[in-house]
Amino acid sequence: MKKRLSQHQIEYVLEHLGHHASISPELRRLFLYGTTPEPGVPQVYFPLSEEALDPGQVIRIDDIPVLYPVDRSITSFYTFENNTLLFRHDLLKSVFHLLSGYEEYKSRMSDELGRFPYTASLQKRLEIVSKPLVNYYFEAILEGLEVFCKLNSLPFQRSPVFKNPIFALSHDIDMIDAYHFFETGYKFKMLLKLVPSPYSRTDTWRVAFSSLYHFLNPFSRKNPFWNFDFLMKSEADRGFRSSFYFLEKDGIHDNSRYQFRTKRIREMMNRLSEKGFEVGIHGTVQSATDQEAMNRTVANLRQAAPAKVEGIRQHYLKYRLPQTAQIQQKAGLNYDTTLGFAEHEGFRNSYCWPFKLYDFENNQALDLWQIPLTMMDVTMFGYRKMDFEQIHLSIQELVREVQKFNGVFSMLWHNSFFDEYEHPGITSFYLDQLDYIRSMKLEGITGREIAGRMPVAN
Repeated sequence: MKKRLSQHQIEYVLEHLGHHASISPELRRLFLYGTTPEPGVPQVYFPLSEEALDPGQVIRIDDIPVLYPVDRSITSFYTFENNTLLFRHDLLKSVFHLLSGYEEYKSRMSDELGRFPYTASLQKRLEIVSKPLVNYYFEAILEGLEVFCKLNSLPFQRSPVFKNPIFALSHDIDMIDAYHFFETGYKFKMLLKLVPSPYSRTDTWRVAFSSLYHFLNPFSRKNPFWNFDFLMKSEADRGFRSSFYFLEKDGIHDNSRYQFRTKRIREMMNRLSEKGFEVGIHGTVQSATDQEAMNRTVANLRQAAPAKVEGIRQHYLKYRLPQTAQIQQKAGLNYDTTLGFAEHEGFRNSYCWPFKLYDFENNQALDLWQIPLTMMDVTMFGYRKMDFEQIHLSIQELVREVQKFNGVFSMLWHNSFFDEYEHPGITSFYLDQLDYIRSMKLEGITGREIAGRMPVAN
Protein backbone atom coordinates (compact mmCIF):
# COMPACT_ATOMS: atom_id res chain seq x y z
CA MET A 1 0.00 0.00 0.00
CA LYS A 2 1.34 3.38 -0.98
CA LYS A 3 0.38 6.59 0.82
CA ARG A 4 -0.98 6.95 4.31
CA LEU A 5 -4.20 5.40 5.50
CA SER A 6 -7.20 7.63 4.95
CA GLN A 7 -9.39 8.61 7.87
CA HIS A 8 -12.02 6.12 6.69
CA GLN A 9 -9.41 3.37 6.72
CA ILE A 10 -8.16 4.37 10.19
CA GLU A 11 -11.73 4.26 11.49
CA TYR A 12 -12.13 0.80 9.98
CA VAL A 13 -9.14 -0.46 11.99
CA LEU A 14 -10.26 1.23 15.20
CA GLU A 15 -13.77 -0.20 14.84
CA HIS A 16 -12.30 -3.71 14.89
CA LEU A 17 -10.00 -2.77 17.78
CA GLY A 18 -13.14 -1.71 19.65
CA HIS A 19 -14.36 -5.32 19.63
CA HIS A 20 -11.62 -6.05 22.17
CA ALA A 21 -11.76 -3.03 24.49
CA SER A 22 -13.83 0.05 25.24
CA ILE A 23 -12.11 3.12 23.81
CA SER A 24 -13.84 6.13 25.28
CA PRO A 25 -14.39 9.39 23.36
CA GLU A 26 -12.10 11.06 25.92
CA LEU A 27 -9.28 8.70 24.99
CA ARG A 28 -9.99 8.94 21.24
CA ARG A 29 -9.58 12.72 21.38
CA LEU A 30 -5.96 12.20 22.43
CA PHE A 31 -5.09 10.11 19.34
CA LEU A 32 -2.71 11.71 16.84
CA TYR A 33 -2.14 10.25 13.40
CA GLY A 34 1.18 11.19 11.84
CA THR A 35 1.26 14.58 13.60
CA THR A 36 4.12 15.42 15.95
CA PRO A 37 2.93 15.30 19.58
CA GLU A 38 2.77 18.57 21.49
CA PRO A 39 5.40 18.64 24.27
CA GLY A 40 4.04 18.25 27.78
CA VAL A 41 0.54 17.19 26.66
CA PRO A 42 -0.46 13.53 27.19
CA GLN A 43 -1.21 12.11 23.75
CA VAL A 44 -1.24 8.84 21.82
CA TYR A 45 0.85 9.02 18.66
CA PHE A 46 0.29 6.67 15.72
CA PRO A 47 2.86 7.10 12.94
CA LEU A 48 1.51 6.83 9.40
CA SER A 49 3.75 5.28 6.77
CA GLU A 50 3.70 6.56 3.19
CA GLU A 51 5.82 3.66 1.93
CA ALA A 52 4.60 0.66 -0.04
CA LEU A 53 5.01 -2.78 1.47
CA ASP A 54 8.48 -4.21 0.92
CA PRO A 55 8.72 -7.77 2.29
CA GLY A 56 12.50 -7.34 2.44
CA GLN A 57 12.11 -4.43 4.88
CA VAL A 58 9.72 -6.18 7.26
CA ILE A 59 11.08 -6.36 10.81
CA ARG A 60 10.23 -8.75 13.61
CA ILE A 61 9.50 -7.78 17.19
CA ASP A 62 9.25 -10.76 19.54
CA ASP A 63 9.00 -12.88 16.36
CA ILE A 64 5.98 -10.88 15.16
CA PRO A 65 6.52 -9.36 11.70
CA VAL A 66 5.72 -5.65 11.35
CA LEU A 67 4.74 -4.92 7.76
CA TYR A 68 5.23 -1.17 7.83
CA PRO A 69 8.18 -0.31 10.10
CA VAL A 70 9.01 3.37 10.50
CA ASP A 71 12.56 2.93 11.78
CA ARG A 72 14.01 -0.56 11.35
CA SER A 73 16.47 0.03 14.21
CA ILE A 74 13.65 0.31 16.77
CA THR A 75 12.71 -3.09 18.16
CA SER A 76 9.71 -2.21 20.29
CA PHE A 77 6.07 -1.63 19.43
CA TYR A 78 5.80 1.48 21.60
CA THR A 79 7.65 3.69 24.07
CA PHE A 80 6.69 6.48 26.48
CA GLU A 81 8.03 10.01 26.67
CA ASN A 82 6.78 11.47 29.92
CA ASN A 83 3.06 10.63 29.78
CA THR A 84 2.82 10.42 26.00
CA LEU A 85 2.47 7.05 24.26
CA LEU A 86 4.48 6.73 21.07
CA PHE A 87 3.82 3.79 18.78
CA ARG A 88 7.06 3.29 16.89
CA HIS A 89 5.78 1.60 13.74
CA ASP A 90 2.68 1.88 11.61
CA LEU A 91 0.59 -0.83 13.22
CA LEU A 92 -2.65 0.63 11.87
CA LYS A 93 -1.52 0.19 8.28
CA SER A 94 -0.16 -3.27 9.06
CA VAL A 95 -3.58 -4.25 10.41
CA PHE A 96 -5.44 -2.71 7.49
CA HIS A 97 -3.27 -4.43 4.89
CA LEU A 98 -4.07 -7.87 6.31
CA LEU A 99 -7.63 -7.47 7.52
CA SER A 100 -9.15 -5.53 4.65
CA GLY A 101 -8.28 -8.03 1.93
CA TYR A 102 -6.07 -5.41 0.23
CA GLU A 103 -3.60 -7.94 -1.16
CA GLU A 104 -6.30 -10.03 -2.82
CA TYR A 105 -8.07 -6.95 -4.16
CA LYS A 106 -4.92 -5.56 -5.76
CA SER A 107 -3.32 -8.77 -6.99
CA ARG A 108 -6.24 -10.29 -8.89
CA MET A 109 -4.27 -13.51 -9.08
CA SER A 110 -6.37 -16.66 -9.07
CA ASP A 111 -6.08 -20.37 -9.56
CA GLU A 112 -8.10 -22.50 -11.98
CA LEU A 113 -11.14 -22.27 -9.67
CA GLY A 114 -11.01 -18.51 -9.34
CA ARG A 115 -9.51 -18.50 -5.84
CA PHE A 116 -6.71 -16.33 -4.51
CA PRO A 117 -3.86 -18.85 -4.12
CA TYR A 118 -1.90 -19.39 -0.95
CA THR A 119 1.30 -19.50 -3.02
CA ALA A 120 0.74 -15.85 -4.02
CA SER A 121 -0.01 -14.64 -0.50
CA LEU A 122 2.01 -12.63 1.97
CA GLN A 123 1.24 -15.38 4.49
CA LYS A 124 3.28 -17.74 2.31
CA ARG A 125 6.11 -15.29 1.62
CA LEU A 126 6.58 -14.42 5.29
CA GLU A 127 5.61 -17.87 6.61
CA ILE A 128 3.01 -16.36 8.92
CA VAL A 129 -0.11 -18.35 8.03
CA SER A 130 -0.20 -20.08 11.42
CA LYS A 131 -0.17 -16.80 13.39
CA PRO A 132 -3.08 -14.34 13.62
CA LEU A 133 -0.86 -11.25 13.31
CA VAL A 134 -3.72 -8.78 13.53
CA ASN A 135 -4.56 -10.11 17.00
CA TYR A 136 -0.93 -9.61 18.04
CA TYR A 137 -0.96 -6.04 16.69
CA PHE A 138 -4.18 -5.29 18.53
CA GLU A 139 -2.73 -6.73 21.73
CA ALA A 140 0.34 -4.47 21.43
CA ILE A 141 -1.90 -1.43 20.88
CA LEU A 142 -4.13 -2.33 23.82
CA GLU A 143 -1.16 -2.93 26.13
CA GLY A 144 0.18 0.52 25.31
CA LEU A 145 -3.22 2.17 25.77
CA GLU A 146 -3.77 0.43 29.09
CA VAL A 147 -0.49 1.76 30.49
CA PHE A 148 -1.18 5.21 29.05
CA CYS A 149 -4.59 5.37 30.72
CA LYS A 150 -3.13 4.37 34.09
CA LEU A 151 -0.44 7.04 33.82
CA ASN A 152 -3.01 9.69 32.98
CA SER A 153 -5.90 8.55 35.22
CA LEU A 154 -8.16 7.76 32.30
CA PRO A 155 -10.74 4.98 32.25
CA PHE A 156 -9.82 1.89 30.24
CA GLN A 157 -11.62 -1.42 30.13
CA ARG A 158 -10.94 -4.59 28.24
CA SER A 159 -14.37 -5.64 27.04
CA PRO A 160 -13.91 -8.34 24.40
CA VAL A 161 -16.96 -9.62 22.57
CA PHE A 162 -15.80 -13.18 23.20
CA LYS A 163 -14.90 -14.09 26.78
CA ASN A 164 -13.66 -17.58 25.87
CA PRO A 165 -12.38 -19.34 22.72
CA ILE A 166 -14.95 -20.53 20.20
CA PHE A 167 -15.15 -23.69 18.09
CA ALA A 168 -17.02 -23.17 14.81
CA LEU A 169 -17.60 -26.65 13.40
CA SER A 170 -19.28 -26.88 10.01
CA HIS A 171 -20.19 -29.36 7.29
CA ASP A 172 -20.52 -28.59 3.59
CA ILE A 173 -23.17 -30.89 2.16
CA ASP A 174 -21.89 -31.34 -1.38
CA MET A 175 -23.10 -34.92 -1.80
CA ILE A 176 -25.82 -36.89 -0.03
CA ASP A 177 -25.82 -40.20 -1.95
CA ALA A 178 -22.66 -42.31 -1.93
CA TYR A 179 -24.08 -44.67 -4.56
CA HIS A 180 -25.64 -42.19 -6.93
CA PHE A 181 -25.35 -42.93 -10.67
CA PHE A 182 -22.57 -40.37 -11.13
CA GLU A 183 -20.64 -41.46 -8.01
CA THR A 184 -20.83 -45.08 -9.14
CA GLY A 185 -19.76 -44.12 -12.65
CA TYR A 186 -16.79 -42.20 -11.28
CA LYS A 187 -15.59 -45.25 -9.37
CA PHE A 188 -15.65 -47.27 -12.57
CA LYS A 189 -13.64 -44.54 -14.23
CA MET A 190 -11.05 -45.12 -11.51
CA LEU A 191 -11.18 -48.84 -12.22
CA LEU A 192 -10.56 -48.18 -15.93
CA LYS A 193 -7.73 -45.74 -15.04
CA LEU A 194 -9.56 -42.87 -16.72
CA VAL A 195 -9.18 -40.81 -13.52
CA PRO A 196 -6.75 -41.17 -10.59
CA SER A 197 -7.68 -43.55 -7.78
CA PRO A 198 -6.65 -43.06 -4.14
CA TYR A 199 -7.03 -46.82 -3.56
CA SER A 200 -4.92 -49.86 -4.29
CA ARG A 201 -5.90 -51.85 -7.38
CA THR A 202 -7.65 -54.46 -5.24
CA ASP A 203 -9.54 -51.84 -3.24
CA THR A 204 -10.50 -49.99 -6.41
CA TRP A 205 -12.21 -53.16 -7.66
CA ARG A 206 -13.92 -53.63 -4.28
CA VAL A 207 -15.11 -50.02 -4.08
CA ALA A 208 -16.41 -49.96 -7.66
CA PHE A 209 -18.41 -53.17 -7.44
CA SER A 210 -19.66 -52.40 -3.95
CA SER A 211 -20.96 -49.09 -5.27
CA LEU A 212 -22.58 -50.83 -8.23
CA TYR A 213 -24.24 -53.37 -5.94
CA HIS A 214 -25.80 -50.70 -3.73
CA PHE A 215 -26.78 -48.61 -6.74
CA LEU A 216 -28.60 -51.51 -8.42
CA ASN A 217 -30.08 -53.02 -5.25
CA PRO A 218 -33.43 -51.34 -4.52
CA PHE A 219 -33.48 -52.85 -1.02
CA SER A 220 -30.06 -51.50 0.01
CA ARG A 221 -30.30 -48.75 2.59
CA LYS A 222 -26.57 -48.29 3.03
CA ASN A 223 -25.55 -44.70 2.33
CA PRO A 224 -22.45 -43.48 4.18
CA PHE A 225 -23.00 -39.88 2.99
CA TRP A 226 -26.39 -39.67 4.74
CA ASN A 227 -24.76 -39.53 8.16
CA PHE A 228 -26.56 -36.58 9.72
CA ASP A 229 -27.61 -38.55 12.80
CA PHE A 230 -24.01 -39.58 13.44
CA LEU A 231 -22.78 -35.99 13.05
CA MET A 232 -25.47 -34.54 15.29
CA LYS A 233 -25.02 -37.15 18.02
CA SER A 234 -21.22 -37.07 18.06
CA GLU A 235 -21.29 -33.28 18.38
CA ALA A 236 -24.20 -32.95 20.80
CA ASP A 237 -22.62 -35.57 23.10
CA ARG A 238 -19.64 -33.21 23.39
CA GLY A 239 -21.73 -30.08 23.90
CA PHE A 240 -21.18 -28.73 20.38
CA ARG A 241 -23.60 -27.33 17.82
CA SER A 242 -22.47 -27.03 14.22
CA SER A 243 -23.54 -25.42 10.95
CA PHE A 244 -24.65 -27.40 7.89
CA TYR A 245 -24.28 -25.61 4.56
CA PHE A 246 -26.49 -27.13 1.86
CA LEU A 247 -25.59 -26.96 -1.85
CA GLU A 248 -28.25 -26.85 -4.54
CA LYS A 249 -28.26 -28.54 -7.92
CA ASP A 250 -28.26 -25.59 -10.32
CA GLY A 251 -27.55 -25.85 -14.03
CA ILE A 252 -24.60 -27.63 -15.60
CA HIS A 253 -22.02 -26.31 -13.18
CA ASP A 254 -20.20 -28.57 -10.73
CA ASN A 255 -22.64 -28.20 -7.87
CA SER A 256 -24.63 -30.87 -6.04
CA ARG A 257 -27.02 -33.52 -7.36
CA TYR A 258 -29.95 -32.67 -5.09
CA GLN A 259 -32.46 -29.85 -4.65
CA PHE A 260 -33.70 -28.24 -1.47
CA ARG A 261 -37.36 -28.88 -2.12
CA THR A 262 -37.09 -32.69 -1.98
CA LYS A 263 -38.91 -34.26 0.95
CA ARG A 264 -35.96 -35.91 2.71
CA ILE A 265 -33.85 -32.73 2.51
CA ARG A 266 -36.63 -30.60 3.97
CA GLU A 267 -37.27 -33.16 6.72
CA MET A 268 -33.56 -33.29 7.60
CA MET A 269 -33.33 -29.50 7.73
CA ASN A 270 -36.24 -29.52 10.17
CA ARG A 271 -34.52 -32.09 12.37
CA LEU A 272 -31.26 -30.15 12.37
CA SER A 273 -33.02 -26.96 13.33
CA GLU A 274 -35.09 -28.64 16.07
CA LYS A 275 -31.88 -29.95 17.67
CA GLY A 276 -30.16 -26.56 17.67
CA PHE A 277 -27.98 -26.94 14.60
CA GLU A 278 -27.82 -24.32 11.86
CA VAL A 279 -28.95 -24.65 8.25
CA GLY A 280 -26.97 -22.36 5.96
CA ILE A 281 -26.30 -21.99 2.27
CA HIS A 282 -23.37 -23.48 0.39
CA GLY A 283 -23.14 -21.02 -2.48
CA THR A 284 -23.09 -22.57 -5.94
CA VAL A 285 -20.12 -22.14 -8.27
CA GLN A 286 -21.91 -19.49 -10.31
CA SER A 287 -23.27 -17.61 -7.28
CA ALA A 288 -19.81 -16.34 -6.33
CA THR A 289 -19.88 -13.95 -9.29
CA ASP A 290 -23.54 -13.85 -10.34
CA GLN A 291 -26.14 -11.94 -8.31
CA GLU A 292 -29.08 -13.65 -9.98
CA ALA A 293 -27.66 -17.11 -9.22
CA MET A 294 -27.03 -16.11 -5.60
CA ASN A 295 -30.53 -14.69 -5.17
CA ARG A 296 -32.04 -17.83 -6.68
CA THR A 297 -30.24 -20.35 -4.49
CA VAL A 298 -30.72 -18.30 -1.30
CA ALA A 299 -34.45 -17.87 -2.03
CA ASN A 300 -34.82 -21.60 -2.70
CA LEU A 301 -33.20 -22.51 0.60
CA ARG A 302 -35.24 -19.95 2.52
CA GLN A 303 -38.39 -21.54 1.15
CA ALA A 304 -37.25 -24.98 2.36
CA ALA A 305 -35.44 -24.19 5.61
CA PRO A 306 -37.38 -23.95 8.89
CA ALA A 307 -35.35 -21.02 10.23
CA LYS A 308 -33.91 -17.84 8.77
CA VAL A 309 -30.89 -18.48 6.53
CA GLU A 310 -28.10 -16.11 7.56
CA GLY A 311 -24.78 -17.75 6.71
CA ILE A 312 -22.93 -18.93 3.63
CA ARG A 313 -19.79 -20.67 2.48
CA GLN A 314 -18.97 -20.67 -1.22
CA HIS A 315 -18.50 -24.02 -2.98
CA TYR A 316 -14.81 -24.84 -3.58
CA LEU A 317 -14.06 -21.70 -1.53
CA LYS A 318 -14.54 -19.78 -4.79
CA TYR A 319 -14.35 -16.10 -3.90
CA ARG A 320 -13.63 -12.79 -5.60
CA LEU A 321 -13.14 -9.62 -3.57
CA PRO A 322 -15.18 -7.44 -3.31
CA GLN A 323 -17.66 -8.87 -5.83
CA THR A 324 -18.59 -12.02 -3.91
CA ALA A 325 -19.08 -10.15 -0.64
CA GLN A 326 -21.23 -7.53 -2.37
CA ILE A 327 -23.37 -10.27 -3.93
CA GLN A 328 -23.80 -12.04 -0.59
CA GLN A 329 -24.67 -8.78 1.14
CA LYS A 330 -27.29 -7.88 -1.48
CA ALA A 331 -28.85 -11.34 -1.03
CA GLY A 332 -29.53 -10.42 2.60
CA LEU A 333 -26.98 -12.72 4.23
CA ASN A 334 -25.38 -11.79 7.55
CA TYR A 335 -22.10 -13.68 7.47
CA ASP A 336 -19.75 -15.65 5.24
CA THR A 337 -17.25 -18.31 6.28
CA THR A 338 -15.36 -18.94 3.04
CA LEU A 339 -12.09 -17.16 3.74
CA GLY A 340 -9.46 -19.79 4.31
CA PHE A 341 -6.79 -21.03 1.95
CA ALA A 342 -7.69 -24.25 0.16
CA GLU A 343 -4.02 -25.28 0.03
CA HIS A 344 -3.00 -24.54 3.62
CA GLU A 345 -4.60 -24.38 7.04
CA GLY A 346 -4.23 -21.22 9.09
CA PHE A 347 -5.31 -17.59 9.06
CA ARG A 348 -5.94 -16.20 5.57
CA ASN A 349 -6.47 -12.62 6.78
CA SER A 350 -4.18 -13.12 9.78
CA TYR A 351 -7.05 -12.73 12.26
CA CYS A 352 -8.93 -15.24 14.39
CA TRP A 353 -12.00 -13.13 15.12
CA PRO A 354 -15.00 -12.29 12.94
CA PHE A 355 -14.34 -9.20 10.85
CA LYS A 356 -15.59 -7.19 7.91
CA LEU A 357 -13.77 -6.85 4.62
CA TYR A 358 -13.19 -3.42 3.12
CA ASP A 359 -15.03 -2.16 0.04
CA PHE A 360 -12.24 -0.29 -1.77
CA GLU A 361 -14.62 0.84 -4.48
CA ASN A 362 -16.84 2.69 -1.99
CA ASN A 363 -14.21 3.37 0.70
CA GLN A 364 -16.09 1.71 3.55
CA ALA A 365 -16.44 -1.58 5.38
CA LEU A 366 -18.68 -4.18 3.81
CA ASP A 367 -21.73 -4.92 5.93
CA LEU A 368 -21.11 -8.67 6.15
CA TRP A 369 -19.29 -10.58 8.88
CA GLN A 370 -16.47 -12.87 7.87
CA ILE A 371 -15.91 -15.86 10.14
CA PRO A 372 -12.46 -16.99 8.99
CA LEU A 373 -12.04 -20.65 8.05
CA THR A 374 -9.07 -22.09 9.95
CA MET A 375 -8.82 -25.61 8.55
CA MET A 376 -10.58 -27.97 6.16
CA ASP A 377 -10.39 -31.75 5.82
CA VAL A 378 -9.56 -31.59 2.09
CA THR A 379 -6.70 -29.19 2.79
CA MET A 380 -5.01 -31.52 5.24
CA PHE A 381 -5.62 -34.86 3.55
CA GLY A 382 -5.74 -33.74 -0.08
CA TYR A 383 -3.60 -30.70 -0.77
CA ARG A 384 -1.13 -31.20 2.06
CA LYS A 385 -1.24 -35.02 2.19
CA MET A 386 -0.63 -35.06 5.93
CA ASP A 387 -0.99 -38.09 8.15
CA PHE A 388 -3.10 -38.24 11.31
CA GLU A 389 -0.27 -37.23 13.63
CA GLN A 390 0.74 -34.25 11.50
CA ILE A 391 -2.86 -33.06 11.28
CA HIS A 392 -3.37 -33.35 15.02
CA LEU A 393 -0.18 -31.37 15.69
CA SER A 394 -1.35 -28.67 13.29
CA ILE A 395 -4.75 -28.50 14.99
CA GLN A 396 -3.01 -28.22 18.36
CA GLU A 397 -0.88 -25.32 17.13
CA LEU A 398 -3.83 -23.42 15.67
CA VAL A 399 -6.02 -24.00 18.73
CA ARG A 400 -3.25 -22.65 20.98
CA GLU A 401 -3.06 -19.50 18.88
CA VAL A 402 -6.83 -19.04 19.03
CA GLN A 403 -6.84 -19.56 22.79
CA LYS A 404 -4.38 -16.69 23.32
CA PHE A 405 -6.99 -14.25 22.04
CA ASN A 406 -10.29 -15.99 22.83
CA GLY A 407 -10.76 -16.24 19.09
CA VAL A 408 -12.55 -18.63 16.73
CA PHE A 409 -11.18 -21.96 15.55
CA SER A 410 -13.25 -22.85 12.49
CA MET A 411 -13.12 -26.39 11.14
CA LEU A 412 -14.86 -27.67 8.00
CA TRP A 413 -15.47 -31.40 7.79
CA HIS A 414 -17.55 -32.66 4.86
CA ASN A 415 -20.29 -35.21 5.56
CA SER A 416 -18.76 -37.25 2.72
CA PHE A 417 -15.24 -37.28 4.20
CA PHE A 418 -15.42 -40.48 6.24
CA ASP A 419 -14.00 -42.95 3.69
CA GLU A 420 -12.47 -45.82 5.68
CA TYR A 421 -11.05 -47.34 2.47
CA GLU A 422 -9.04 -44.27 1.60
CA HIS A 423 -8.23 -43.25 5.19
CA PRO A 424 -8.53 -46.21 7.57
CA GLY A 425 -9.43 -44.92 11.02
CA ILE A 426 -10.78 -41.59 9.73
CA THR A 427 -13.97 -41.72 11.80
CA SER A 428 -12.12 -42.38 15.05
CA PHE A 429 -9.63 -39.67 14.18
CA TYR A 430 -12.43 -37.15 13.64
CA LEU A 431 -13.99 -38.01 17.00
CA ASP A 432 -10.59 -37.79 18.69
CA GLN A 433 -10.19 -34.24 17.37
CA LEU A 434 -13.58 -33.29 18.76
CA ASP A 435 -12.55 -34.73 22.12
CA TYR A 436 -9.29 -32.79 22.03
CA ILE A 437 -11.06 -29.52 21.21
CA ARG A 438 -13.56 -30.12 24.01
CA SER A 439 -10.66 -30.80 26.40
CA MET A 440 -9.25 -27.37 25.49
CA LYS A 441 -12.55 -25.85 26.64
CA LEU A 442 -13.61 -24.26 23.37
CA GLU A 443 -17.29 -23.34 23.17
CA GLY A 444 -18.84 -25.07 20.17
CA ILE A 445 -21.54 -22.86 18.62
CA THR A 446 -22.97 -22.23 15.18
CA GLY A 447 -21.90 -19.56 12.73
CA ARG A 448 -25.22 -17.81 13.24
CA GLU A 449 -24.58 -17.58 16.97
CA ILE A 450 -21.04 -16.29 16.43
CA ALA A 451 -22.16 -13.54 14.07
CA GLY A 452 -25.05 -12.76 16.42
CA ARG A 453 -22.65 -11.88 19.21
CA MET A 454 -20.89 -9.24 17.15
CA PRO A 455 -21.96 -5.63 17.69
CA VAL A 456 -24.60 -4.11 15.43
CA ALA A 457 -23.30 -1.26 13.27
CA ASN A 458 -24.41 2.21 14.29
